[in-house]
This record gives sequence, C-alpha cells and structure tokens, in this order.
Amino acid sequence: MVIETLRQQLASCTSIPRPRYLLAVSTGVDSMVLLTAMEKLFADQKDKPFAVAHVNHQLRTASKEEAAFLSAYCATRGIVYVERTWEKRPAVGVEAAARAFRYDFFKEIMAHDHYPILLTAHHGDDQAETMVMKMVRDGSLHNAFGIRQTQHFGQGILLRPLLKLSKDDIHAFAAANQVPYFEDETNQQDLYLRNRIRHHIIPTLKKENAQTIPHFQQLSEEMIYGQELIADLQKEWLSRYVERRENQQIVWLEQLSDLSKAARYWFFAGLLQQTNSQRGALNHKQLQQVLDALDTPQGQWQIDMGDRWQIRRSYDVVILEQKPVPSETVVSSKQEMRVGIGSSLFLSENEWIGFFRSDHIEIPKKITNWSEFSQDLPLNYSSELILRKRKPGDRIQLQANLRKKISRYFIDGKVPNEQREKSWVVTTPGQEVVALIPYVFSYLSIAAETDKIHYILLYKYQE
Repeated sequence: MVIETLRQQLASCTSIPRPRYLLAVSTGVDSMVLLTAMEKLFADQKDKPFAVAHVNHQLRTASKEEAAFLSAYCATRGIVYVERTWEKRPAVGVEAAARAFRYDFFKEIMAHDHYPILLTAHHGDDQAETMVMKMVRDGSLHNAFGIRQTQHFGQGILLRPLLKLSKDDIHAFAAANQVPYFEDETNQQDLYLRNRIRHHIIPTLKKENAQTIPHFQQLSEEMIYGQELIADLQKEWLSRYVERRENQQIVWLEQLSDLSKAARYWFFAGLLQQTNSQRGALNHKQLQQVLDALDTPQGQWQIDMGDRWQIRRSYDVVILEQKPVPSETVVSSKQEMRVGIGSSLFLSENEWIGFFRSDHIEIPKKITNWSEFSQDLPLNYSSELILRKRKPGDRIQLQANLRKKISRYFIDGKVPNEQREKSWVVTTPGQEVVALIPYVFSYLSIAAETDKIHYILLYKYQE
C-alpha cells in the first residue's frame, strides 16, 4: 500500500518532466518509511533520483547519534546525503525557529542542487492532529483545513505523498520491511498540545469510527476547495465593490444590498484580510466588531484595526484606511486663540486664518490658490475674535428665528465625524458664535450690503 501510494503521488507531479526529489528525513519511523519506500520504488536505478536532507537540531542527546546513523545509512546505499547543524537557538519560540531553519535549509539545497520536489513524511494521523489542534487554537476556516497534499515551495514543489495513509499503515510497513528508525522520547510526553491530541483524542475518535483518518483527509480537501472558491469570489467582489484611493479603500453600502448575509461576511473578511497580510490570518474578533457595527442604526463609527489601519463608517460609505498622521495644529482642542484686526495665523500646515479690514488684506503668497471660506463683518462688530474648537452646548444663529446647536447642525447635515473634528468655532469675546468654519456663518454676523468698508474673516485651506 505504501509503495503504490507513493508511486501514484509522484506520478501526479506531471509539470516536471525529469523530477529529482529531496527527502526530508529525521530518522523517525515516518521519514524512514518514506526513505525505504523510495529506495524500493527506484531499486532498479543505479543513480537514485533523490537525495536525503537532515537537520541536526541538537535539542536531544540522541541528535548526534541519529545524524551519524543516517549519514552512514545513506553512504552504504549510495544515496546523496546533506546535513546541517542548528547552532544558534533562541531562548523562546524554539519550535517555530527550528521549523523555519529546517525549511530554509531545504529551500537552499533544492535551489543549489536542482531538486525541484521536496518530499516530507506527513501522514493521515498528522492531518487529523493538525486539524484538531488548529480548531482548538483558532477555529477559522483559513487555518483549520490542515495540511495540503501539494503546495508551491521555494522555486519548486512540496509534496506529502503519505498524507492519505494512517500511522498504522506506516508502522505496518516498517514492521514488514524491518525499517530501522529512532523513537523521539519527547513524543511520548503530554507536555505539548499536539501530543495530548495524539495520545488521547485521535485514538478515541478512531474507536468510534475506523474511517476517522480518511474522513479528516476528505474534510480537509473539501475545506481547501471551499476556501479557494471563497477566495475567487472575494477577489471578484473586491474588484467590483471597492473604490481604491491613496491609502483608502471605499465601499458604498448600497452596492452591497443584494449580497446575502453569508456573502457580506466573506466580503468584509476579504476586505479586512488585506490589513493582515503581514501578520497572517484574519482577526475574527475585529471582523465581528465590524459586522455588528454594520447592523446598528449608527450612521458613523470607527474601529481600530491595529498597526496602521482603521475602518470607519460615514453614513453611506465604509472606509478602510491607513491611520492619518495628525498634523501639527497651533490651536489645540483646549486652547483659545485671540485674533485681532490685521492679524493672521496658520492653524496647521494646511490651514490659515486672517481677520482684516476689507481695504487692507494680506495673504501669504504660498496660499493664494488654496480654497477659501470667508465672510464680511460689519465695522461695528467686535475688533477681536476668539478661535477655538467646538464645545458641548455651542449654538449658532442660522436665521432670524432659527438658533441651532452645532452638534445638531452636524447631525442634520450628515457631516462625517472626522470632518467635525477638523472644524473651528469663531466667537466674539462675549462667546457669541460668529462662524462654524468651514461650514456656516452666523446670521447675526452678516454685514449690510451698504457698508463700503468692513471687516473680513478669511479662512483658507488646502484640500
């Protein structure tokens, strides 16, 4: 069974006309069975189309003995053997670091010695253990599908030809063919989650149904196909529904109205996944926050995605964007700045305000072409104005008989929150609101048309 399965899997690599294989061998029973099966499969070929790669991690007392055994084993059989010793080990994260070192070594040998296919000895029990472990740790479709039979790796392919075989099949082959191997004593300990799953959960499942391992493999394949289908749909949706601008991705919610709840879930999962491209899998807590927020009647909200990203709703649109770098502002949210006749100041690198007589206006040359928001004020108006950020309870006279809270003005106008925060309030020393910049001037501040000379409040900004 093992050799026939191996033959079928190697034959599946049709894209490589004369394949040469690099076998990752640890001296455990799984990889030694893979090596023995390869020897039998190519027994009639003097020049074996495969080599053995081994990493001595120096993590156990037997590591040196295992490396020496494997080197001698390959030498007596004329099998090319390459080995590397792991010298620099981190204080924490040893398992992940060891794996990274190991696979970097394999990539190097594949590229340098022209072995386009890497073979590892993962089997069906490994598949089941991995799927259970990832379900316990993560629970996401993105991770829970387990181990792929084939995947791109470095400049070649990583193939796991024994993945559809069980551990029992491996042991049966080892016994029948007297395969020599070393037993890693740490595999018998329950210190690690994988070992606890291996010793207690998988055997229980096998007792319930002898087809447990094939069922896990079938489930894995279906989950992989499902994920690939979802990825194709996400690509189509993101292309159709997302308007891309510099540092922003904009979604018009009305366009999503025909999507089902399931489709909306995967659409936003795909959208948010883009912020996690450097960190791995999607943060499902953040995704659920976004979906829950979309189900509320709130017209505006903002959710921090961590790192450099945020997502916010502004009425009919949802915007995924890099967090803006705050510009330096002369007037803070708690400061008040007095502006007298003939004076001006930069509020930020993109904003400027001045208060002048209409017959004597001085505008810096560099802002001449900036957008403008201005109002003539009567000469009997206050010769000094106060500039500040809005406060709770601020009201502005919009018409002779209409006085409105600034907060209500923003709500009625559906002004986005980020624009509200950028606005300025101008008052007289007596706290009468003259203007809400750059939106509206008070009805009481308007100069009579007959005034030939008057004051002008001039706000210029760069969009």
